Amino acid sequence: MTFGRLLFMLAEARHGRCGASRRQVASSSSVIPGVAVMTHLAALAQFVARTPGSHVPPAAITRARHALIDVLGVAIAGSVEPVSKIIAQHVAATSRGVATVITGGARVSAADAALANATAGHALDFDDSNFVLGGHPTVALMPALLAVAEERGASGREILEAYVIGFEIATRLANAVHFEHYEKGWHPTATLGVFGATAAVARLLRLTEAQVLNALALTASMASGVKANFGSMAKPLQVGHASHKGVLCAQLAAAGLTANPAALEGTQGFLEVYNGAGNYRAEAVSTFGEELEIMRSGLKFKKYPSCGSTHAPIDAALDLIRGRPLRAADIDTVTIAINQRRITHVNRPKVSNGLEGKFSIQYTVAAALADGAISLRHFNDETVARPELQQLVGHVNAVGIPDLESLSQRCELTVKLKDGSTRSVRRDDAEGRGSDEFVRYLEPKFIDCVEQAYPREHARALFRDLDAFETLTDIAPVMHKLAGPAAA
Repeated sequence: MTFGRLLFMLAEARHGRCGASRRQVASSSSVIPGVAVMTHLAALAQFVARTPGSHVPPAAITRARHALIDVLGVAIAGSVEPVSKIIAQHVAATSRGVATVITGGARVSAADAALANATAGHALDFDDSNFVLGGHPTVALMPALLAVAEERGASGREILEAYVIGFEIATRLANAVHFEHYEKGWHPTATLGVFGATAAVARLLRLTEAQVLNALALTASMASGVKANFGSMAKPLQVGHASHKGVLCAQLAAAGLTANPAALEGTQGFLEVYNGAGNYRAEAVSTFGEELEIMRSGLKFKKYPSCGSTHAPIDAALDLIRGRPLRAADIDTVTIAINQRRITHVNRPKVSNGLEGKFSIQYTVAAALADGAISLRHFNDETVARPELQQLVGHVNAVGIPDLESLSQRCELTVKLKDGSTRSVRRDDAEGRGSDEFVRYLEPKFIDCVEQAYPREHARALFRDLDAFETLTDIAPVMHKLAGPAAA
């Protein structure tokens, strides 16, 4: 049974009628006690509260587990970054509880653990993404779920199911607001991911429909994050804030806090305020597809710790020099053309530190051409400052390709040499990023990331535990291992 059909049947059973379209169900009178009008948020609340766990297919659970492994490896590597240390130290000093902060092992409230661990998970910009969301789903959802599960108790399977449900809610919102929302300057990982985090935690806490509705409506007041802060410490903090608020909204709704059920599509609600009148499609929020979004569009994992829009260009640069390396001194000019929609946030011709380098197509292409590889070391300040690399960055020009499909990853790279010859290459997508094709990279990437903070043997033991996550009835031992060998 499809999830769209499931939602339809749930509403029909409540009303005792049949034959209505899914869109009609989503705009009909309320099926939630105490709610006078059936809003789009109410339809999402139905989905979160009523969907049986048995309707989450094994393939979706597998993808959720891979996402969990990837984001935790990245978070451990990211935990040594300055922004992660600042937040971890702050919550350790101001909060008390039972939820674990990755590396260091501080025990804090669930909301504060989500804040610290999600910030660490996004500090390197090495976590997965989804093109429908226009951002990074897992890093907003998983830290919130793990923190609440550790505080309240939940099995591995329950966490993965809740992640799939939260993923669906975040992408429902994205279908209603993109790409106007993204181009307006909002940071969707934060502004939409917070709804997914709230929904996921609400599911894990087994909230009633009315409670889920209040949690989601409250979330409309918590969404924040702007793209102007890309390339700074504030970007991962925005994601940490989203995960934190997802926990908070679900917990407050469970305690009885209420909010306007029309906070999404109502006058001066989220859609109107964040996108502007006429720049959204409210009905898309509650029009579910024939399969889960995690199975339809899936996840895009990262081989490189930089903005996803730089990945196809990096691969193009590596393609261009494969078997025929170039010396930086022989290069006259480099032109990289990418989707016009993507160029705004990666067109950064001057780079002075590693954070800026992650969002510079000029820097990432230059580094790939110069070194024949891209790794974590390319985004420390010392590597960025290399004189020969800085000189090559100055020879790279970025241009937009107009009229491409909005999600297109197509890029065209042309290198003109000082002897007058040119080399060109085109890629239609980055290699190895899809949900299924990335599997062969999952363990090596995880081990490499975890080794940034812990010994290899600890990394391997942690991977084995996470690879069997859905069989765990108690996640506490795994959470202790995430805090490091001493805590384990």
